[in-house]
Amino acid sequence: MKYKKRIHIAPVGFEVDRIVEPAVEYKADKVYLLVHDNNEEDKASPYIERVIQELKKHKIKSEKVLANWRDVESITKAARKLINDLKEDEIFVNISSGSKIHAIALDRTIMTLPDQSNITEFYAESKAYEGFKPGKKQLSVGVKETKEIPKRKMVLPKEKSLETLIIINESYKEWINSRGSDQHEWKGITKKHLAKECVKKDILTGDPNDIGPSELSALDKNIIQKLRDQWKYIETKKIGRNWYVRLTADGMSFVNEMTP
Repeated sequence: MKYKKRIHIAPVGFEVDRIVEPAVEYKADKVYLLVHDNNEEDKASPYIERVIQELKKHKIKSEKVLANWRDVESITKAARKLINDLKEDEIFVNISSGSKIHAIALDRTIMTLPDQSNITEFYAESKAYEGFKPGKKQLSVGVKETKEIPKRKMVLPKEKSLETLIIINESYKEWINSRGSDQHEWKGITKKHLAKECVKKDILTGDPNDIGPSELSALDKNIIQKLRDQWKYIETKKIGRNWYVRLTADGMSFVNEMTP
């Protein structure tokens, strides 16, 4: 496949060479720089400008992408959106230029993508470490070698299960918007209402206006049991006559990472 552009994605920490040299080596057209979303507390700010200026010297464009560098979920979400927007380009993801949190988040993003055919993940090994001085000297100097990371895929819930998690999350958001209360006060979405929404979105078969035992049984067998018992992404609880379904903390984190 012929790609439109060669794109690099690189988090900015206290490195310059480990971003610029691979971009030059791989003939990048543009580098997206993952930077902290709070400029006032971003200690990497001096390095961001140096990277941009060095890329300019090589006629390589750059653009900042904001994410909370302390939060894996925030970085993953930003990277996933960016990669999804660049499907017609060849993408090189640099996991060596930021923090360990950046590396974990970017690696996890790639492993959870259904199609990795246009993506190369790599690590740039430094030539030397020569007395790091925050804001003045970069953490390392030069690039000895760039090493491509073998492609791997993470086993994920099936698409219909993800769609169901999104329905539950949207129900929670609607409740929060109307009540402004904490999640722990939210009972969850009733199984009957969840089954109705699943039928509407063709996750289950049936009539959304006539949810009965067969639809509820299908919801339990095909969706709920796996998400609750295997993935631990939901929990169920009977309150009065109704069964309620809500996301666990892991389930909410997963949905937030996997959706724009």
